[in-house]
Formats: sequence, structure tokens, C-alpha cells
Amino acid sequence: MRRDSGHERVPGRQTRPAHSATRRTWYGYGKRARVEKSGFGRFLHDCSYVFGDISSLSLPVLFAIMAAPGAGAFDATAAGLLAWTTMVLIGTAIRGGWIRPPATETLGWVAVTPSLVALRLVYYNLALGIAVFGGVAMANAAGIAPLSLIVAFVVAAGSTLAFPRLSQSIYGGLRGT
Repeated sequence: MRRDSGHERVPGRQTRPAHSATRRTWYGYGKRARVEKSGFGRFLHDCSYVFGDISSLSLPVLFAIMAAPGAGAFDATAAGLLAWTTMVLIGTAIRGGWIRPPATETLGWVAVTPSLVALRLVYYNLALGIAVFGGVAMANAAGIAPLSLIVAFVVAAGSTLAFPRLSQSIYGGLRGT
């Protein structure tokens, strides 16, 4: 299904990938083009984009997760992998226009601007840290080990769904719109 028309430019948001079957592709030697992709191709393209977006700016907390003690199925590493994967998959679905973030009528992921990169650096690390270490702490306090994975999933999903609206509000406030 092509979704090329009907999208508007919204400050702080990338709406084009959510409304179009085309993606920018690099062929090497400085050659770039826009190529129409199937639904699966769009998903893979958007997944690699969001994976890079979230992973590169989350390195501080990802290193902390890797260094955290524990060797069980419900430790910080397991909760971290689940939270990280959840954030990437939900971000991919938002970027591709398959799901609409709550509290906004705009499809699409967050644009890359200097102020929003700074927001991402704080937000991604905070969200992953709370999802993982908060989940493990809650599971330890309750004595229910699987609770760490449940909390990690819920916090990661909620924070990723909320991020486009938050960034749109912050970016609009910074620009005075």
C-alpha cells in the first residue's frame, strides 16, 4: 500500500517515512537515491534506522547494563535486552507509520535536530535505566524475579510511545511555535 500523499510537515517530526513507500538508499561511491520498498523492506530499513538512533545515544546505560552483576534469566542483562528490543521495535512501528503515538495526530518518528539529539541522549538513557534497573529493583523487593522483565517491557514500551509527543512539544517550545 502506497501512502505518498496526505502528510504534512510537523516541526520536530519525520513524517515522510510514515506516509511513503520510498526510502533513501546509498549505493556507495557517493550515490544516493530514493527507492520504493515493500512493506518488509520498509520495516527492515526503519528498524536499522531506529536501532542506530536508540543504540548509539544509549551507550552509557547499555555499558552499565553490561557491567551489572547477575547471571540469571531475570537479571539486568535480560531486562536490558528486552527493554532495548522493545524500544527499537516500537520506534520502528512509529517511524513506518504502522502505529500512531498517543496524544498526537502525527504519524512518524522524531526528527534529527541538535536540540532533539540532546533530548534523545537524556531520554533514552533515563528510560532504559528506569526500565532495567527499576525493574530489577522492583523484582528483588517483591521477591518475584520475572517482574523485572514485565517492568522492563512496560516502561520501555510506554516511554517509546510517549517520546514523539514529548519531543514535538519540547521542539515546538524551543522554536516558539
